[in-house]
Amino acid sequence: MAKYSAENSGKRLITFIQDEDAAYDLNDLLQSEAEVMGKDTLGTSYRAEMKTGKTVAVKRLKETSMSHEEFERRIREIVKLTRSHKNLLPLRAYYFSRYEKLLIFDHMPMGSLASLLHHNNPVGKGETNKAPLTWKVRAGIAFEVAGGIAHLHSQGSNICHGNITSSNVLLSNSFDDVRLSDSGAAQLVTPNNVKLTAISSGYHAPEVQSTENLTQKADVYSYGVLVLELLTGKPPTTEGIELASWVRAMFQEKPIADVFDDVYEIITRMLGGR
Repeated sequence: MAKYSAENSGKRLITFIQDEDAAYDLNDLLQSEAEVMGKDTLGTSYRAEMKTGKTVAVKRLKETSMSHEEFERRIREIVKLTRSHKNLLPLRAYYFSRYEKLLIFDHMPMGSLASLLHHNNPVGKGETNKAPLTWKVRAGIAFEVAGGIAHLHSQGSNICHGNITSSNVLLSNSFDDVRLSDSGAAQLVTPNNVKLTAISSGYHAPEVQSTENLTQKADVYSYGVLVLELLTGKPPTTEGIELASWVRAMFQEKPIADVFDDVYEIITRMLGGR
């Protein structure tokens, strides 16, 4: 794996792919036009357009007491995992200092699935998310995300994503490029400082209370909530009620058709027209 680092370039950013387009430093990011894309307990995600015209996604992690050596070791593990599958957003670079930890990813022009499902807002300068989420598109997204998760789990019984949410599913303009971001990022934050109920409310399995409890089974639970989100068009929590609980209650009280988004079209196509 090629490494482009501060030590051999004089720049204040370490990247993991030898690429001229990636040769930027912290000052370039600080001087960029930034836009908040989302927040969770791990940190805040930004869209950053640099003066050169290059656009990247930046995850600013919250404080961690992890040493530089341990942080770098975990970063290398994440890089190895995310560069080896088409449905995982590759980590391109990181910056580490005592007070600042940044993760740098490719920018996906359509933004997140959460934004497309729930907000219908512009996702960046000159970019909008007007394309409809038809059942065919939703099924394709679910399939591609499952492929990324399956690949992670195949790398070892202790390997999991840890923060599967619709905000971490990113798409291209044509929906033919679906990427799961933040793979392993939960392991970069000190467990005592992070409660999973705050990171991914509505997505975490009941037995998971902190990053120390993350498992592949917990990933599967989170993926199930994501599928429900695609089917219903509803966010993972509404007024404190988790989506999984709402769907369970609806099945007991009302016809199944009342649960799903675009009711008859989705169900009919899902059942092959039956």
